Amino acid sequence: MAIAKENQINIRCGIIIEKDDKILLQRNPGDNHWSLPGGMLQLGEKYEEAAIRGVMEETALKVDSLQFFGMLSGRDCFVTNKFGDKAFILQVLFLATEFTGKVKIIDESNREHRFYKRTTLPKSLNPQHKTFIYHWKEEKPFPIIN
Repeated sequence: MAIAKENQINIRCGIIIEKDDKILLQRNPGDNHWSLPGGMLQLGEKYEEAAIRGVMEETALKVDSLQFFGMLSGRDCFVTNKFGDKAFILQVLFLATEFTGKVKIIDESNREHRFYKRTTLPKSLNPQHKTFIYHWKEEKPFPIIN
């Protein structure tokens, strides 16, 4: 995950990709946490555009028919990367059950990808995505706004 310069606010737009009652999670090389695919919002970009672009860049999947799933703000959005850089990253999430393509590793900085059943989610989840993943797991109503 890219981290902004200290004292900046960024917006990360991701997608819960669901297939056959499973969720797609990814893990960066050298990272123990599983997270949701997506990307940072760029200047002039809409939330949906950033999510779709980020998923394409990270998974090679083209998603369609997004539903707004939720937003996360507050203390859970403060992050520190392995270099000690700190940032505040607002999370905006969508849900997609329709997509085309096959999941691919695009480059050496890309990720491990895996579809998980609701009953077999990994224990080590990205703290900023955990709320969304557990709402999906428990089939709670959405949108989530925190």
